[in-house]
Formats: sequence, structure tokens, C-alpha cells
Amino acid sequence: MVNAYQVPAQKRTAWQGSSTMWPRIKVVLRRRTGSTNNVISVIDPSGYDFGKIDLRIAQGLAPLMDGAGINRLRWQACLEARRRLPTEAPAGPFSGLINIIIQLYAPRKFATSIGRYLKQRQLQLGPPIFDQARVDYVNPQEVKVPTSTVDTSLGLDTPPPQYAPGGGNYIARSVEEIRNDVQVMFDSITKTEDLPEKEPDPSITTPLLGHQKKALYFMTERERERTGESEKGDPLYQPKFKSNGRKYYLNVITGGESRVKPPPVLGGILADEMGLGKTLSTLSLVVSKESREAADAWSKNSPERQGPTRNNKATLLVCPVSTVANWEDQLKTHIVPGRLRYYIYHGQGRIQDVNELAKYDLVLTTYSTIAAEYLRGKPIEKTNWFRIILDEAHCIRTQSTRQSMAICSLPAQRRWAVTGTPVQNRLDDLGALLKFLRIKPFDERHGFTQWILNPFKNADPDVLPKLRLLVDSITIRRLKDGLIDLPLRTDQIVRLKFSHDEQTLHDWFEKDSARKVNAVTSGNGEKGLGGSAYARILVAILNLRLICAHGQELLSDEAMKSTEGINYDNAIELGDEDDDDKPALSPKQAYEMLHLLRESDADHCQMCNNKIGEPDIDDADDKKSKNTLGFMTACYQIVCPSCIDGFRKQVEPLTTPDNHFHCPFCEQYVQTSLFELKQDELDEDEEARARLRENPKLAKKLGRYIGPHTKTKALLESLRIDREWSDAHPDEPPIKR
Repeated sequence: MVNAYQVPAQKRTAWQGSSTMWPRIKVVLRRRTGSTNNVISVIDPSGYDFGKIDLRIAQGLAPLMDGAGINRLRWQACLEARRRLPTEAPAGPFSGLINIIIQLYAPRKFATSIGRYLKQRQLQLGPPIFDQARVDYVNPQEVKVPTSTVDTSLGLDTPPPQYAPGGGNYIARSVEEIRNDVQVMFDSITKTEDLPEKEPDPSITTPLLGHQKKALYFMTERERERTGESEKGDPLYQPKFKSNGRKYYLNVITGGESRVKPPPVLGGILADEMGLGKTLSTLSLVVSKESREAADAWSKNSPERQGPTRNNKATLLVCPVSTVANWEDQLKTHIVPGRLRYYIYHGQGRIQDVNELAKYDLVLTTYSTIAAEYLRGKPIEKTNWFRIILDEAHCIRTQSTRQSMAICSLPAQRRWAVTGTPVQNRLDDLGALLKFLRIKPFDERHGFTQWILNPFKNADPDVLPKLRLLVDSITIRRLKDGLIDLPLRTDQIVRLKFSHDEQTLHDWFEKDSARKVNAVTSGNGEKGLGGSAYARILVAILNLRLICAHGQELLSDEAMKSTEGINYDNAIELGDEDDDDKPALSPKQAYEMLHLLRESDADHCQMCNNKIGEPDIDDADDKKSKNTLGFMTACYQIVCPSCIDGFRKQVEPLTTPDNHFHCPFCEQYVQTSLFELKQDELDEDEEARARLRENPKLAKKLGRYIGPHTKTKALLESLRIDREWSDAHPDEPPIKR
């Protein structure tokens, strides 16, 4: 529709030709240069601006017209013929709505994106009116019907439902289907088999296997700076020439054009399966001669961007807290002593001087440390790092978290994401890695969504080859099959019989869990289960699994309290049920659950959804608030310090005389006492876990223990038999389980 306002009589006379019919007349649509509103003017053949496109249509067309330099969109328009209404005078001004026909032209490669964009704005494309023979017609919004014939040998009367009936080009797929397709694509990368091997620097004392030498070669080549017009090693951009001979570069995935070749991305993804030596390959890259020489040259230059105060030759290695000690052991094991100066940037008293950090070759820190210092002006942010390596890089998969944003904002020349699971749950996980690596235009959420995620959801058959090209260009991934000579795996299912005490405990929890499940599922009908119902069912299943794994030792104190009154020979100490002042959670329970929540990226405040442990700007000078991470309820819900006052006011009217309440988050009936999570206690818990890994015998001292479980006894007996067999056959490979 065109709102044709106050058309002069002389203009109307020129158009009409008769008093009974408005003829079809070609007009021009024009966007004002630099206009920020969605106004599209309609110009008649004599240059008179007589109307504007309807606002709803203009809101969809205006952005496409503004981006015509990129999407190469062209358009023609004409007014639709109509009869003059009896109420309209043959002459004189006219104001009203006139139908307009707008015909769009664009390269075929942009058709799908343009059609999808217009469809999201409720604009439907119809058949063309003119130029039908001169230009091929493609309507990307039309439903594609399979042309393959039906194979009657399969007993099918109709073709398989490959396409959805209306509303889109292809059927929508689930998150699980997308994840499986991407995982198969990752596991099928084979181009690395032809890579040459690169010998490590003499500083590496451990001999590298063949696949580790290939990884070192791949990583070294990905970091090689290419100058001039060399096209090698950048399959994402193809050089093209326009009709006037001008050279440009075409992004083969997005179709975007660039007059100059974009700078190469130095780094990539090391996605080998667990156990193939990603750590050793990474350390070999850091101490290589090429890396050390490039790092020294880098440190002598001034930062090219605002923010960092100096370039640092060091490699910043970011890892989870639980693996810091392991990395330190690997440094001592694989590298000649004194060859690599490293510093662990973690804990109290860490260096605050940028120049002091510049003295090291490797700085080891944790994800939580970087998240805590985000936007605080700390040395980590003031340093322009030579290289950043993310160990367990999937820790940044949730882009909205403070941790992910902090990591991706760090300046560096080279970047590596090291993870055996680049896609854990969703395709968005890969988008977070591309954001960290700064591979344009996929480093922005809208770019990744437009060119990768949405086509995947719509089952676009062209997107998987494009994604494979993108991943192949930056990723090296190998599976254990064919690389490590392992004996064939044999699976044995051994059914064990519980002891009397274990059977009694399991039976009680089984019945209790059944009652709870029935309680939360009854009466729901077709409404489905809410989040709290799911939580109850999962807790019930978890308790049964823990009993099967190691009896009562793994159960929480809260779970054990529910067993009061059962009668079996080996009685369980349950404490005094009248002791209302006793904390609902022990430190061991609370910090074990916090550790589990962090691993599953679920450590968020139930009130404000902020990540627990992120410092509050308003309380930056409050020492107590710095140490307090949050508060945990008896049902393992967490509330941050900023929201705790509001939470207490919310539950105060819900509290019963026995100091219990129904949790507003999961609806469990629990004690009102809250456990205060503290940073220093969490650090102590992490240290205890590290000591436990070094000395497993300490496990008996960390909780109640009444002897080995049936499953443990069976495992020890099996290991004893295997050891006796291995001792009796010294010439045979030992049995491993």
C-alpha cells in the first residue's frame, strides 16, 4: 500500500488518461541517504514525491534497501491499476491508499536469507508481474516439494515427510538432532591424516607420538603470520574480480564481499579426544623456537588498541581450578627445568604489576579468577597477551555469563581453544568458541545465528558443508581409533546382590521415591511437570543411584534424616531430631553441591540469575561481602548476597513454628536455616580435594564410612584376579579395566 497524500490535479490527469480508470504506472522507491527511520518515498516518473510506503511494509524493506551494497538487492515498483471511485472527482487533490507492486531482484545465494528475513516480519512474497521471461523466478518462501520418486519396494505409498507443509523451507529439527549432526561432523574430520610431523623443541623432554607431532605442525602453521597477497591457508575467502577488473574477496559462507583481505585468525581449536596428549602438544607449541622468537618481537611493540598498557610475551593459560595442580605437574614433567618461567596467577597476594607479569613466559590462571577481575582494571585486562590458551574451553559455552564475557574480552594476538567436547549440549557452544577466536562475522551472536544456527534449525542442506568448511579451517580433531593401539574392549554385565543393610536402605528409598513421584505427578494431566516436580524426581533417582554406587556414604545428611524409623540390623546414627539449631547442611554437603553446580554451569542466584561468586560493584570495599559467595538453602538453592534480604522477607511469612518453610523455588519442606558459602572455605575445600587426589586413603576421613560397599568389594576382587593373572603371564600385556 502507498499512502498517496494530496496528489495535485495535474498529476492525476497525466496518470489517468480517462475519467474511469487509474492506469498501471511505474514509480521509483527511494531511501534517504543516512536515514535512520523506516520511511520509503514513492517518486512518480516526473520526479514528484507523492507518497510513502505503508509503515508495516517499510519496516521490513527499509533495512534490506539500506544493505543493498552487501546483499545486492535491486527493486522495481509500479502502481496497480484501479477504477476511479464514484466519490472521487476527476480533478482536484486526492488522499488515500493506493496498491503498489514491488518486485525484488537479488543474487540467488542471498534469496534464502532475504525470504526468511521478510517472513519473520510477516511479509509474503508473491509471483512476479513483469520481467517474467528475462529473469529467473525463485520464491524462497515457497514450500519445496521433493521431486524424488517413491520407492515402492519399501512399501511406502507416499514420499517420506522430508519437508514441512507450509511456514518454511524445511522441517525444524530438535536441539539433540543438531548436536548429533555437528558431533558427527567433528568426528569425521580426516584432513589431518595428511599433515606432516613437526619435531618438538629440545626443551621438551618427553618424546612426542606421531599424532602429537602433527598437532604441533598444525598449531604452528595456524599461528604463522602471512603477508602480501598470499591466499594460502584461508579457505573462507576467495579472490574474485569485478567487471572493471577490481579485485575483491568473497566470504564463501556468507557471500559477503571485502575490498581488502581480512587479517588471518592466528589460532584455532585443538579438539582431540581425551587421552591423546593435548597438554603435551600445547606445551610443545609454547616452548618452540618460532613461538619464543615471535613472542620476544611482539613484546617490543606498543599495543595497537586502547586499553592494554603493554604487550606481554607470555602465554596466558586459563584452566579450571581443579586442574591447576595438574598443569604445574605437567610443566615439571615435560619441560627442561628452568627453560620456561611460569607464574600461577591465583589466590591471595597475586601480582598486581603489569611489568612484573611481563617477566614470565607462561602465566597460569583460572576461569573464576578472570571472572572476578572482569572490568576491574586488573593486570590481566591491562596486558596485551601474546597468546591465550583455554584449557577445557567449553567452560565459556554460555555466552551470557560473566565468565564467558570476561574471557572473550581479553586482548591477545593468538588464541587457542583446547577441549575434547567443543559441542557439549547445543550448537551455541561452538558459537562461544568462535566468539573467543574472533572469527568474523561469526564472533557476533547475530552473525552466528543468521548464517549457522537458523539454517541448522530449518534443516537447510547447504549449511552443514559450510560449517564443515569453517570448522576444518580452524580445528584439528583426532579420535583414539587408529591412533593408539589398544586391545578390543569387552563389556561384562555382573549383577551383584546387596547386603542385608544395603537392600533395606535401597528398598526404603525406592518406596519413598515412588511416593514422592506419585505426589508430584498426580493431577497434572496434560499440563506436564513443572521445574520443581522435575527436581524432586531427579533427586529421588539420584539417591537410588548413590546407594547402588556406594551405599549410605554418598547420601546427604538431609536424605539420611528421612530414614529415621526404619529398622535394620546395622543402625544408622541420625542425630537429635529436636535440635533445630543444627545447620541443615554441613560444609561438606554445601561445597560438594556448589562444586557440582559449577561444573554444570548452574551456580546462579535463584532471585537475580547472576552467577555466584561474581563481585558486586556496590560492595567492592566491603571485605565481608567479598568473602561471602552466597547462601544455600537446605534444598540446595542458592541466593546471592545482594538478594538475601529480599529472600528472607519473602520466606518470613511462610515459616512454620518449627522453623521450616516450603521453598518458593522447588516447594520442598525444609529448614529455614541457610548455609553461608564463603570464598576462603571454598578454597580450603578445593585444597582438600587436591590432597584427596594425591592420597585417596584420606577419603575415609572426609565423611561417614562403615566399610566397603558390595560393588567395591566385587571390583577389588576382580582386580586381584587380574593382577594374579598378569603376574603369572609376564610375557602377555597386562589386563586393564
